[in-house]
Amino acid sequence: MTLGLVAVAVAVDGGRASANGAITEYGPLPSIPLSGVCETHFDTTGDLWIEQYLSSQVAEFDPRTGEFTEYGTPMPLSVPGGMAFGADGGLWMPEVTGNALLRVNPADGGMHEYRLPWADALNTSALGLPLHLGLALANDVASGPDRALWFTLGGLNAIGRFDPATGQFSKYAVPGEILGQVQSLFGIIKPGPGNTVVMDLPQQDAVVTFDVYTHQFTDYPMPTPLAFPVGVWTATDGSIWATESLGMKIARINPATGTVQEFPLFGPTGLLTALEADLTAGSIGNPLPLPGPITQGSDGNMYFALAFPAAVGLGNQIAMINPTTHQVQIWATPSSASYPCDVQGEQTGSIWFGELTANKVGRLRIS
Repeated sequence: MTLGLVAVAVAVDGGRASANGAITEYGPLPSIPLSGVCETHFDTTGDLWIEQYLSSQVAEFDPRTGEFTEYGTPMPLSVPGGMAFGADGGLWMPEVTGNALLRVNPADGGMHEYRLPWADALNTSALGLPLHLGLALANDVASGPDRALWFTLGGLNAIGRFDPATGQFSKYAVPGEILGQVQSLFGIIKPGPGNTVVMDLPQQDAVVTFDVYTHQFTDYPMPTPLAFPVGVWTATDGSIWATESLGMKIARINPATGTVQEFPLFGPTGLLTALEADLTAGSIGNPLPLPGPITQGSDGNMYFALAFPAAVGLGNQIAMINPTTHQVQIWATPSSASYPCDVQGEQTGSIWFGELTANKVGRLRIS
């Protein structure tokens, strides 16, 4: 069902930008003080699309004019989750409480819902109300090598697939999965090496890949107990990088050998010998290096958010680890306790990220 939407366009003076060294912030987003700014992606025109999961909106930001345009999802309180552009050019995301996938047309912000065929709990569509709830708890989506959309199903202990060409859904149980509802809060899925997608399983203390053609899972346990891996990313050399939030480590997985190499951020052998909060700039946050989502920048380095997850979050830093030298560097955001929620390196020379509590987007300039 395609629905008309209310869009709010606000031109922000100079992007209402505030800078702190290498990081510039843009915002806050216009509609409400705390919209749940998290994941961001660039479309082919250079506009930045922003997930707003607390306000159930998606925003479009034009970096050239500083203008934000916000689009409400068809169902109120749908909680749009992690996003990805599909092979069809649409911006896709799950509606976590709405039990649906949502496609956004980046040309005009038009939206179309594709209801999940599992775990419906309430549907008032017959009454003319746009309310549909379910317990599948899809949280994140990725475009697979088969041109389909793959997504987490935390409430069903499974991974889902949707083929936009045929409209067909399918799902596959994750072996050994427990406490799916917990996993749904932190379930991240990204393109993996070869013909796979890669996911975190924080409560199993593992990262898994799933071959989209053979439907085989490969499990990579973290060496550190209770490390709570949350962020995952496949680097250009085919290695998988994961962040161990509670373990305060970064892990590199070699899929060819199955070996996992850990890099501690904190402690006697940690790569961070001092916990920097950049107090001189007036920016403060959680000093513990609890890493969250991770990505690779155009310079080949791996960038990740600090601190994560939400229960002990409210960090104010973006960090980098060099894959070769293992040198770590961190930068503080201009806003205190900004809680960088997600990171992406799609633009050459920059890392962009959402700031959940600051209700802004940030840009880190890199070499």
